Amino acid sequence: MNILTFDLEDWYQLVQRRLTGDLPPARDTIIRQTDLLLELLDQHQTRATFFVLGLVAERYPQLVRRIARQGHEIASHGYAHLRVCDMTREQFSRDTCRSRDLLEDLVGVPVCGYRAPEFSINARSLWALDVLGGLGFSYDSSIFPIHHRRYGIPGFYAAPSSYQLPCGLHITELPLATFSLAGIRAPVAGGGYFRILPLWALRLAVLRHESQHVPMTTYFHPYEFDPLPLDVFQTNPAPGWKRKIFGWRTNWQNNFGRAGVWPKISALLQKYHFTSCEEYLYAAGLIENRTTLSTASAAV
Repeated sequence: MNILTFDLEDWYQLVQRRLTGDLPPARDTIIRQTDLLLELLDQHQTRATFFVLGLVAERYPQLVRRIARQGHEIASHGYAHLRVCDMTREQFSRDTCRSRDLLEDLVGVPVCGYRAPEFSINARSLWALDVLGGLGFSYDSSIFPIHHRRYGIPGFYAAPSSYQLPCGLHITELPLATFSLAGIRAPVAGGGYFRILPLWALRLAVLRHESQHVPMTTYFHPYEFDPLPLDVFQTNPAPGWKRKIFGWRTNWQNNFGRAGVWPKISALLQKYHFTSCEEYLYAAGLIENRTTLSTASAAV
């Protein structure tokens, strides 16, 4: 059993904030993109977890309700897509509570899962798990057990486990999927990694995870399933060379390989079992598997 997740955020909204510092409302584009996702999941009769950004839920509440009505799990992606490692405990708690309360009001059930924007729970912000446990979250899926210039905890235990927190509570961590080859751990979870890797490599990664009885925890974004090209300059004239270079680089990075995402994920869903975080945790009974958090970052 593997895990399929989507980070429900608006690419144009977040790119414009990075480019100009302004935060415009989420665009209707995300509705069309999510509809394509729901069609794909319905076609393969697959349940998934949607980590929903509060800004999107506030703008399009009916979209969130529709996702839930179709049987998918709603979890939190925070409210304003701020990096956890750049916030204080108090700021993080406020942002997370705002998102959780909004989502629970929309779908009428407890929100049990969280994923940090940009996987920004790292070695210096592990305190965030303590905050999440105190806020009543059952699991987190923010930690990438790799070295990356913007995220990741190299050497973090790659299998899902339930950890005892400093506050005395527990939380289950679902690390993003990696693939070890010749002692080197490489990411295969989704996003740009999924767009770059050929289908045979992704199939090999699924088989490796299954042979080790570890789920392949994946992540995707709605824009990766959009057949129309992404274009920073569609909403940002981007005067000046620095902004133009940023726009060209962002367009290339985010459009590269997108045409192959739909057929790749369709092939995997047709052959292998993927499901939501909630359903996996229930089936795996991880609530009984207790590990101390202090040893997690040292496990290989």
